[in-house]
Amino acid sequence: MRIIYVDVDTLRADHTEPYGYQRPTTPNLQALAEKSVVFDRYYASDSPCLPSRTALTSGQFGITNGVIGHFGEAARFRLDAGHGPDPHRPLLGQQLQGHGYYTAAVSMFAERHRAYHFCGNFREMIRATGETNDEQAHDINRVAIDWLRTHADEDDWYLHLTYWEPHTDYLTGPQWTQRAAASGPAPAWPDQDTIDAHAEIYGPRSALDLHYFAGPRKSSVPDTMPDAIRTRADFKHLINGFDGAIMYWDHYFGQLLATLEELGIADETAIIVSADHGESFGENGSYAEHGLANEPTHRLPLVVYWPGVTDALPADARRCDSLLYNIDLAPTLCELLGMPVPGGWQGESFAPAVRGERIGSREYLVFGHGAHTYQRAVRTRDHLYIRTYHPGAFRAEWEQLFDVTADPHLTRDLLPDEPDLAARMRTHLAEWWEYYAGRPGALPDPMLTTLQTGPTYYNDPVRYAGHLCETGRGHLADDLEQRLAATTPVTPVSWHAPDVAWPPGRHERLAARLAPKESR
Repeated sequence: MRIIYVDVDTLRADHTEPYGYQRPTTPNLQALAEKSVVFDRYYASDSPCLPSRTALTSGQFGITNGVIGHFGEAARFRLDAGHGPDPHRPLLGQQLQGHGYYTAAVSMFAERHRAYHFCGNFREMIRATGETNDEQAHDINRVAIDWLRTHADEDDWYLHLTYWEPHTDYLTGPQWTQRAAASGPAPAWPDQDTIDAHAEIYGPRSALDLHYFAGPRKSSVPDTMPDAIRTRADFKHLINGFDGAIMYWDHYFGQLLATLEELGIADETAIIVSADHGESFGENGSYAEHGLANEPTHRLPLVVYWPGVTDALPADARRCDSLLYNIDLAPTLCELLGMPVPGGWQGESFAPAVRGERIGSREYLVFGHGAHTYQRAVRTRDHLYIRTYHPGAFRAEWEQLFDVTADPHLTRDLLPDEPDLAARMRTHLAEWWEYYAGRPGALPDPMLTTLQTGPTYYNDPVRYAGHLCETGRGHLADDLEQRLAATTPVTPVSWHAPDVAWPPGRHERLAARLAPKESR
């Protein structure tokens, strides 16, 4: 079997056509979905980029593999000493290689996040450009299509492609923003009253600090992103930039599908399309960011085309509503390919769902975030409970409870009104933690061992509190100080990042270098 895994960074599920979006952003993905199985409740066990892809390829939660954040000990993958892959917990790519598959990737993810354990998945790691910044779809396709032409006559390969378009800053240019604007109305939420209220929610990538990242800045891509979110017009501008970036990616995804047809292998190549995380657009007061353990950040798209299996399924077998993790994909691939599932993996195969069968569902999921805040959340079919361990520089409540089915934008905290439900959700979180970190012999929870420093690398709370004071929001700086003081009363958390994350002007240089030409 030939397999292509299409990894689209920051692709929010409900901004694509297979998930019912009101704009025609992804016609090529929709065409694939019509002969595939679409998974409606598929979640990242850990976010954002580094924890999610590490979980995906290790088959383990971040609490076990060690990676729950982006820097320092929170980003350190737990490698075993010895020779060769550990047969008990190999990486997905190592398991595939051990059973005869040639694995390759066109991706700069490992260098972007110093995630060199990611390279262990692949016999062949290819960079599309010599840049150290996010590579664009036209460059990824140029290399990927050449690779496909070279290997079209071969079987048993796995090709991982990483696309970056929907990740901020949106670099796809004004023509795609204009296409998005012309494609239909923007989402009606948040309305102006909500946007006005969000002025009191502080944090990097909040309404008034949309571009704060290691320091204040204005938009370096004014064609696709406004300076701040103060009005509905600003929000529409931002959404048009995001949707335009998705449309740009989908255009090149269509080019990839057309190449498979041209080579005569479209009906012999499995295609899996997913993401590392989604994106908030007003939920919990966060805009154009994946910094919370909330619904829009952790819910992922998953479209699986498996030739000879999904093509002829009836319509009612093409959707799966079970609660699933991204760590479930590795054992699913093994089962579909007739390979054994390593005992150290923590996911559960959903291969029967790919074959059109009904499968059971977990009662709840637990997922965590560790780059901009330290949070864990419990997701049942209807409800989401979020617990904050460290707020970073964000106005994150210590506990919140939402009915996601009735309140998809997470606007009404039920915690004061539903004490029994809140108690059950706390119990779920405690049971999950005890199973993975509390049993004899379990390794320590990296979220707790790194709590004193916390998620402060991207945004130093001291600098950010100063920025709040300088912009006339001293009362919000006081609120941030009180939250940080309450995090660990015995041993206070560090307020300072270890160093400056990005040098001045980095974003502007990135935008100028990667901005696509009109002819592309």
